[in-house]
Amino acid sequence: MQLTGIVLAAGKSSRLGRDKLSIAMPDGRCLAAWALEAALNSDLEQVICVVKPEDSLAWIPAEHLNAASYSSTPETGTRLQIAICTDYAYGMAMSLQCGILTAMPHHPEGVMMILADQPLLQARDINRVAEALAPNKLCDYAAATDGRGGKPPVAFREHMLGPLLSLSGDEGARKIIRNAKYAGTHVSLSDSCFWDADTEPELERILKYVNGLR
Repeated sequence: MQLTGIVLAAGKSSRLGRDKLSIAMPDGRCLAAWALEAALNSDLEQVICVVKPEDSLAWIPAEHLNAASYSSTPETGTRLQIAICTDYAYGMAMSLQCGILTAMPHHPEGVMMILADQPLLQARDINRVAEALAPNKLCDYAAATDGRGGKPPVAFREHMLGPLLSLSGDEGARKIIRNAKYAGTHVSLSDSCFWDADTEPELERILKYVNGLR
């Protein structure tokens, strides 16, 4: 199943109070680069990274940035596409819409939403969610879960792009997966996959965990 990944990296970092994307991780990469590279190392057909207009993109490793496309139309041989969301300040839904509209010319069989501030997500986790959707023809989506409902990363079939585009404000994909109108399947991932860097204590937990793996 050909899925286009949409990495959402246009958040305001308001709860953390500083740019979370560029926070240095123990291996020298920036925090958001971990999630982006997980997407690029997965089996996703294309990867679209949604960013703010003022983003310097310095957090993206040079080898990926130099090979990326900024065109509004797909380019042959280019797997990473940078999409600039000018309306990101109006809420999560605008970033989602920007990513979906950028994905549509690729004619994917579906899209997967991935959050840039969850650095412990790995390519194999992304693949597991994608693989859960492919054989379940009656499912509208496949979502990751920690046992407390569906959460990103979440993959949607192509016919779900309309409902996703109808979201507004700070509404995200969770509004869709919590709607009983739609059928989905859940994939259990380890708790650390869902850790984000919204606050300083949450960031410290991530850094402590990564240091413990070294």
